[in-house]
Amino acid sequence: MNTGIQDPSLPGGMGVVVKLHVALEISSGDIVAFVGAGGKSTAILAVSDGLTQEGLNVLVAPTTKMLSGEAEGIGPIVTSEDAADLRMKAERALSGAPAVVVGSGMLSKNRVGGVDPAWIDELAGLADVVLMEADGSRRRPIKGTAEHEPAIPDAATLVVAVGNVHALGSPVDEEHVHRPAIFSDLTGIGQGQSITPTAFALALSQGSLARVPQSARTAALITGVQPGRSMSDASVITRELWRLSVKNVVLASLPAESPARVWIP
Repeated sequence: MNTGIQDPSLPGGMGVVVKLHVALEISSGDIVAFVGAGGKSTAILAVSDGLTQEGLNVLVAPTTKMLSGEAEGIGPIVTSEDAADLRMKAERALSGAPAVVVGSGMLSKNRVGGVDPAWIDELAGLADVVLMEADGSRRRPIKGTAEHEPAIPDAATLVVAVGNVHALGSPVDEEHVHRPAIFSDLTGIGQGQSITPTAFALALSQGSLARVPQSARTAALITGVQPGRSMSDASVITRELWRLSVKNVVLASLPAESPARVWIP
């Protein structure tokens, strides 16, 4: 990809700086599921902003819970427990806003309930791009993915596995890892031991991306990256992801910066 500019702050001139949706190769017609941990919601907001600036309209349809404060940063929120009613409300909302968030209902004052993945096909025709938060992580930087996760519809065209670089070197415990026991089973890193680049990459490639629709593209998004130590750490993780056949890797300063800085290794 040649869209972007060289960033002289990167070691060896590595990568280019682009908008996140460009780096992830998201365009009109895509149905994108964000899975994993460490910045899914902020990534969705950044992608939505980039797409709407280009004149596209966006429907954000989480298939798991989403914080209402984060959803409100994207656009109006409409909810219904009925698929046809939700489609009608979303269509009306999109006539007045470039980006709209849909949900099955308000679970509390601060959470939007996810929609059934089976509804995505019917909703997809309303907008140029559909973005989904399809996984929960309890705001941890990395996670172990359970067998029932993530909630990805068959219609998904791209699945983006997210992990925050600051998980690297952290101990495998409840404070730093969502579902640490599952993370340990997958990666071989025991409870209390430090997360290695290989373990980080395995959590994304063989955890978050383990159950992807056959026709969907895949990508990994490493968040929390800044020029310096975290950039070097992300570079090592990137090489591990490439070794595990995840070829499309993107680095971003999310969620610390808005707008985010984004690099393609």
